[in-house]
Formats: sequence, structure tokens, C-alpha cells
Amino acid sequence: MSVAAVYYDGRTARRHEVTVDVVDGMLCVHGTDVERREPLSAMRIGERFGNGPRLLHLPEGAYLEIRDHAGLSAIMTGTGLKPDAIEFWQGSWRIAIAAMALVALSAVLGYLYGLPIAADVMATRTPASVTRQLSESTLEALDGRWLTPSTLDPERQDALQRRFEALDFGNGEPLPALEFRHGGSLGANAFALPDGTIVVLDDLVALVEDDDDLNAVLAHELGHVQYRHGLKMLLQGSVVALTMTAWLGDVSAMLAVLPTTVLQSRYSRAFEIEADDYAMQQLKARHIDPARLATMLERLVQRQKDQHGDTSDSGWLSSHPAPDARFRRLRGEDPAPDR
Repeated sequence: MSVAAVYYDGRTARRHEVTVDVVDGMLCVHGTDVERREPLSAMRIGERFGNGPRLLHLPEGAYLEIRDHAGLSAIMTGTGLKPDAIEFWQGSWRIAIAAMALVALSAVLGYLYGLPIAADVMATRTPASVTRQLSESTLEALDGRWLTPSTLDPERQDALQRRFEALDFGNGEPLPALEFRHGGSLGANAFALPDGTIVVLDDLVALVEDDDDLNAVLAHELGHVQYRHGLKMLLQGSVVALTMTAWLGDVSAMLAVLPTTVLQSRYSRAFEIEADDYAMQQLKARHIDPARLATMLERLVQRQKDQHGDTSDSGWLSSHPAPDARFRRLRGEDPAPDR
């Protein structure tokens, strides 16, 4: 039995119509101006790609194109040659399904455990000089676009700084610096930079009825500093974004952005809960009711509603836990976090 093939000698682009069969362990190529015999051990069978031609690679760069896959299998039967493991796996739907399940499981485990662990290790080992430079450049960029010098009296800023330091949230360690700014359209907020610097906006101070109200918020921000959430979010977000872009970026920008937002939001919610836990622990140790943090957060939510309407979102796209559940937890009414 023989099968039709196209032969190329590896030196020219000339096409030769030939037939191929196997006789006494030798691959025999017959054509009008081609006659070639090679031991099967000298031949390499290329992978099969759908209904495309199968390539049989011969010494000196020569090769055969065979489209009759069934015929090729028939003449190779009994030769002892077996398809490569990869080819066998590609031809088995059971193995294909198992491989897809394994890839999906690996992705889920990597997202839930692998990436957070890797980000934690990398954030811990990041040199202080790097975090300091990153923070300085971030604050410089914000000052040039979003933030302006604080309108608070210097005396008021000093009083808030002294009260913050007096509480010794650092447990004997130096506390990060407070940087006061006017946030304009950013409204009432505070946020921690990677090196531990905490930026406090004027509108947040305006919501304070007692300085310990502000310190409750600062204790939460110290939680972000303590657990290096800024660096972790940067590292985890970068990996998630690159992965989604690699998988879906050529299909649609929206298809790439939406999963990235959903996945990063889960990390962000987990960080907020962790920072809340840290704040509750530190505030209780200093005889400050953690409910102050809940009260301040309620004021922030109400300020947002007053200025922009009800834009709260406790779904998958939210970067913060559901507000009501979060308030209850800070007041000790509901210990279960809502991620």
C-alpha cells in the first residue's frame, strides 16, 4: 500500500509528485525523477494540524507533504513508530477536557493564593529606596494635577499631627508622615502611599467632630501601610492586567478591562477588610471606640451622596466592601466580613 505525497528536496522549491510506502523498515519515496529510501529512524513526523498536510522530515532538509492522514496511518501501522505524546494528547478529547480543567484550576488557585503570596513576598523584599521614590513621584504627579496646598491653618495641622503621634500607633516605631492637601474634586479622603506617607485632604478634616474621629481613619490607613497594600495592589493589579490583556486584548479592549476590574476589585475589598481589622485592634488598644471609624465612613458615604448622588456599588466591581455590612462589623454587630 502506498500514499500520494509531495516531495521537496530541501535545496530547491521544486515540487515533486511522489508516492510513499514502507518496505522492510525503510521509507520508500517513488516519483518520476525521485527515488529515495531512508530508514524509519532517520525520519521525523511533524504534528498534525487539523486537515492540513502532514510533514515527514527527512535528512538534509528534505521533507514530504501528505494530506492522506488515514493512508499515512495505515502504512505506518506495524512499524513500531508511535505518535509523539503531544500529538496523542491533542487527539484525545478526554485529555483535552482534563487539560482545560487543569488550566482553569491553576488559574483560580493562582489568583486566590499564588498571586497574593507572590505579591506579599515581593512587597516585603522591595527596598525602601524604591518605595520612597515611587511615593515621591506619585505625590508629585498628584500635586501637579489633582492636589493643591492645604488651606488648613498650620496650627491646626500641627495639632492633628501631635494628636496622631501621641497615640503611638507605631508601638514605639516611627510613624509615617502626614501630608495635608486640598483635594478639590477628590472630596473628603485620605490615602496611604507605598512608603507609608498618609495624605489627608482638607474636606476629610472638615467632617471631623473630634480629633479621634480622624485618628480612626488614620488607623485604617496605617493598616494599609502595615500590610503594604499599596505595593501589593500595584504588583497584583499589574499581573492581572497583563494576563487579561494577553488573553483577551486582541479581542476587545472592553473584554480585557472588565475582567481585570472584577478581579482587582476582589483584592481591593480584601485589603479594606484587613485594614479595618487592623484599625479596630489598634483603636481598642488605645481605648478608642472603633465605631468612630464607622461613623466617619458613614459621613463620607453621605457626603458622596449629597455631591454626586447614590453612586455606591457593593457588587463585583466595587473596590470596597458593602457599606452597611462594613458599618455593622466596625460596631461589633456583625463579625462576618462581606468580601
